[in-house]
Amino acid sequence: MSEQDNPYQSPNPADNKGVGSAGKKRRGGIKGSIAGALVLLTLDAVMHGTFLTSILVCPVWFLVSVLKNAIQRPGWILTTVRIAIPVITLAIVLVNDTIQREIAWANAPKVIGACRQFQAANGRYPENLDELVPQYLPSIPCAKHCLVFGEFRYWNLEGRPMLVWYSIPPFGREIYHFDEDRWSFLD
Repeated sequence: MSEQDNPYQSPNPADNKGVGSAGKKRRGGIKGSIAGALVLLTLDAVMHGTFLTSILVCPVWFLVSVLKNAIQRPGWILTTVRIAIPVITLAIVLVNDTIQREIAWANAPKVIGACRQFQAANGRYPENLDELVPQYLPSIPCAKHCLVFGEFRYWNLEGRPMLVWYSIPPFGREIYHFDEDRWSFLD
């Protein structure tokens, strides 16, 4: 078979990118899937410490992978890897979210206790969390280990102090009301 008879080759060499030496179109590998996984892990696990983007993207990505495999019929290894990457990505993000929430729930009582000690000693709650350092806390603990929305927020508005952390940024907030000694969730 000559190059002229090859139905996969274009007369324009620039169009032949991705055409193998046998003239057959190469099927997509997993580089794009790995890049997508890294983007989702960066957004959800590293940046926000939550699962919001991945929970929306990974199920669709999984279905697209299944469809792509059904159409292209690659070998079983590529099929398995294509399907596994969105599943593993979502699993990593969900485990990370669980760990991040446990960190926040473990650190919140420390901050609440320090605020209560401050109130007992000074007759008022602190205006901000910095007033607790170093006498009541060596440093303000983080709510979650992530780059954005990882710190506790504290407001003392009209004598009604609240401790807040973002469980599902940017809207899902866990709020501790000091005057009512209870947690609430605001979406």
